[in-house]
Amino acid sequence: MRRTPVRPVLVTVLLLGAGRGQEPVPTPAPAPARVEPAVVRAGESLLRAHAERCRAVKVLVADYQQTRTTRLSREPLQSRGTFLFVREPACIVFRATAPRVSVVRLRASLYEVFRPERKRLERFRLDGPELSQGLFAAVGGDADLLLREFAVQACGPDPAAAGRTLLVLTPRREAVRERLRELRLSFADQGGALAAVAYVDPAGDLVEILLRDLRVDPESPPSCEFELPADTTIVEHAAPKRLQ
Repeated sequence: MRRTPVRPVLVTVLLLGAGRGQEPVPTPAPAPARVEPAVVRAGESLLRAHAERCRAVKVLVADYQQTRTTRLSREPLQSRGTFLFVREPACIVFRATAPRVSVVRLRASLYEVFRPERKRLERFRLDGPELSQGLFAAVGGDADLLLREFAVQACGPDPAAAGRTLLVLTPRREAVRERLRELRLSFADQGGALAAVAYVDPAGDLVEILLRDLRVDPESPPSCEFELPADTTIVEHAAPKRLQ
């Protein structure tokens, strides 16, 4: 069975399948259950508090571990490395150190993968800004955008970890639902820091990213730029056509 490449954290929220060896097979999403108003209020309050904590943050650096649970593999697929978020201009970088070295950079309309061992950089044009904006909003604490694009589906103790609160969001618009079924944000009860992000894609795969050792506005943050050897091969990919 062909192994699906492990994508660094959440990038596939923005670009399902771009550059993957195999496209997910969409399966019907279950109808959202009715959510109690108190749960909605709790979730909205959690996002507002996250926004307030992030208001002055310009750069965020962390260690990450990603786990993808998929029908295409008997065992969950994992990767780990370092994570970088820059608010202006909006950019996220994943520098994977295991199981193999790679660098992924996400901007508003561009997704790039650099593989140093192969001296190869691939650039994928995104077909719209909706999902990249959603990811930047989740990490950067843009509660207004998140509440405009997503509805609170659940909010309560995180079953995966004691001392955390899990917020489950579902897309309001079809354009976003085509790329993910759920967006899950987990916050530490003490201090409220973002501890983990996860999503469920149209094929039902669960991708979870755990953030550790968060550093806010460090004195010497890593750069968003690639260090490309002169003989690097650059491959450009046009944006996929939207479904009508």
